[in-house]
Amino acid sequence: MDWEAHIERWSRTAVRLLDIRQYCMENGTVPDRFVAHTSFFVVTTRGEARVSLSGTVYQTRTLHILHGGKEAEVDFMPLGNNFACYLILYKAACESPEDWESFYMPYAFTPYALLPLQEKCQAMNRLWQQATPMDKLQAQAAFLSFVYEVMRQICTSAADNSRPNSVTEAIHYIHEHYRESITAEKLAGIYNCSVSYLSRLFKNQLGVGPIEYLIHVRIHKSKQFLLKSEARIQEVAGSVGYADVYYFSRLFKKHTGCSPLQFREDNRQAVQNNPLCLLKSSIVSPKPVSHNENESYYQWIGEGDTSMFRFSRPSFGAMMLLCTTLLLSACQASSNTGTTDSQPAPANTAKDNTAVETRIYEHLKGKTEIPVKPQRVISLFHLGELMALGVKPVGATTYILNNPLLSDTSDIADVGVPPDVEMILSLEPDLIVTTGPFAEVVEGGYEALNRIAPTIVVEQYNDPVKDVEMFGDILGKQEEARQWNEAFATKIAEYREKISPFIGADETFSILNVRPGAFYVYGDTNMGGNIIYKYLGLKSNEKVKTDVINGETWEISAEVIPDFIGDRLFLAVNEGAEGDMKEVEKLIQNSPAGKAGRIYNIDFDQFLPSDPISVEQQLDIIVNLLIGNNK
Repeated sequence: MDWEAHIERWSRTAVRLLDIRQYCMENGTVPDRFVAHTSFFVVTTRGEARVSLSGTVYQTRTLHILHGGKEAEVDFMPLGNNFACYLILYKAACESPEDWESFYMPYAFTPYALLPLQEKCQAMNRLWQQATPMDKLQAQAAFLSFVYEVMRQICTSAADNSRPNSVTEAIHYIHEHYRESITAEKLAGIYNCSVSYLSRLFKNQLGVGPIEYLIHVRIHKSKQFLLKSEARIQEVAGSVGYADVYYFSRLFKKHTGCSPLQFREDNRQAVQNNPLCLLKSSIVSPKPVSHNENESYYQWIGEGDTSMFRFSRPSFGAMMLLCTTLLLSACQASSNTGTTDSQPAPANTAKDNTAVETRIYEHLKGKTEIPVKPQRVISLFHLGELMALGVKPVGATTYILNNPLLSDTSDIADVGVPPDVEMILSLEPDLIVTTGPFAEVVEGGYEALNRIAPTIVVEQYNDPVKDVEMFGDILGKQEEARQWNEAFATKIAEYREKISPFIGADETFSILNVRPGAFYVYGDTNMGGNIIYKYLGLKSNEKVKTDVINGETWEISAEVIPDFIGDRLFLAVNEGAEGDMKEVEKLIQNSPAGKAGRIYNIDFDQFLPSDPISVEQQLDIIVNLLIGNNK
């Protein structure tokens, strides 16, 4: 099916919700057969059933969506007594036979994010059952929101041909629902994973936890409301999800350095003098919801500290892009055909007028024309990879600039976290490299970045060998990449030989991280696990192998810590976790590693990064600990 054409018809066709019905097996309301008199969706919300749609049988389970049209026959065959579904009837005012065919087309879809669609169905059903015209109107809006989410997930699945990135999807959910009460548990439930796993993904891919990112979004939105409206502070607080205006004011000051009123006073003049500033409008506050600061997670830079979100000035990235898009597009177009002396040089080309040699690079967002030898690169996630190849980017994010193992970063501009498009634009890059999640958190997303300069979205391998090879290709540094990988392989071989006299053939290794209120065991990806298990070829504890490396365990409870400790233990205790360490100290000391005196203390901040430069230094630290402890 041509989904782009189908969505285009949805965008230009008047559609009206006719009815929504909830069927449940336990109360006997599920019909044996339904003959449609209009277009419809069937949304399975609980249990399992065989549903026949116009002769085609589908095995549906939570959550599954079927679509059909007029005169279609639907036969329900529930498998068990807990089956439930919604039947959503709608009518499209089509203007052509092609349009009618599109809205009557039968198809089935299994969403990857269940909760957003389930919430929309519940809201739609609740509103539709109310008697007031206002509720009916709101139900119509909820229906279109439901359709949008269905089409978005269908297109994402079709484009990625795999399960989409959970962090990217969680970011999308936060941007749509930041006014509502959102907890880490709720986000994790949407994507069928544990809270600790989702938090780990966020921190590995963005450098901040999911709730810290939610707070950023709310503070950022509140700034926009303060500058573009005359809404009272209480209205602004309610509009971004805080019922308590005093709590909102304290939180706002914590992350911006000033109160909401002071921020408005200090920055309003600059906004009003900007000719691109949108007209002021009032802000209608939705029903307020509460937010608990205790939802915050421990962060890489310290518990509850989100100072990386602090802004020194208001962000006008979206407004600036309105006026720069045409100019940049024209510049980019002219760079493909060459420039003349009478034309201004493009912002993302070299300062002289010589033509820049380009090539087509295929990445996660498609194919993009990039310079063969980029000179002004901005990297939103990978920094050590570039520096390992002798390339220093003109800009990078706060997260990777804070890496304690990278030196000589003083002249690399900090574009912030989330990245500030205004800052990126001012650096005049000729190439922007980002990961999927970082592309999502930029205001305007990937498209905004791509208007500034050619932008490619790459995989986050967290593997120095793969990453160096990838960036050698991107930067035209293939020979440098080959040399680095050869030198790294030689170093690994030398270190294996160096430690072999000190390590028993059957000795096992573990990595434990103690954080405030939590205990984590690492596998073979980062925190030294890739070095210990993959590069040096050392053995893991059996429990680590089955539950962590080959499973999905990450966070563990205190009482099972001994099960995950092998003959040797690498231990990282975070700042603020001293009390938690005392709680489990006896368990650790009574383990095989503790009794043998083979516990090695490592620095969490040093071992969290997995770029090539950091991994090389981590390798040195690990080998020195192993040899030094045995002398």
